Amino acid sequence: MSLQKKHPKVSLNIKIPSDLDFRLKRARKAARDQGLMFNVSQEVEKFLEKEIKKVERQLSIDEEIKNNLEDLGGLNIDKMNEINGLIII
Repeated sequence: MSLQKKHPKVSLNIKIPSDLDFRLKRARKAARDQGLMFNVSQEVEKFLEKEIKKVERQLSIDEEIKNNLEDLGGLNIDKMNEINGLIII
C-alpha cells in the first residue's frame, strides 16, 4: 500500500432535477446491493476535471490570440468589446 498525500477538499453545492437525484440514489443502492461502490463525488470530480481542462485550453488560446493581435497592431480586444457593449468574463 503506497502512501498518498491527502488533498483538501471543499464542498460544491449544486441543484439537480429531482428525477436525476432519484436515479443517483437508485444507482448507489444497486451498487451497494452488488457489493460495489458508486461514488457520486468522485464521478463529478472526474467530469469537472475534464471540463475545466477544455476551458483552460480554450482560454489560453483566446488569451494568446488577443496578445498576438495587440502586439501586431496595438489592437485591444477588451477595449473593442467595451465599445460594442460586450463584456467577456
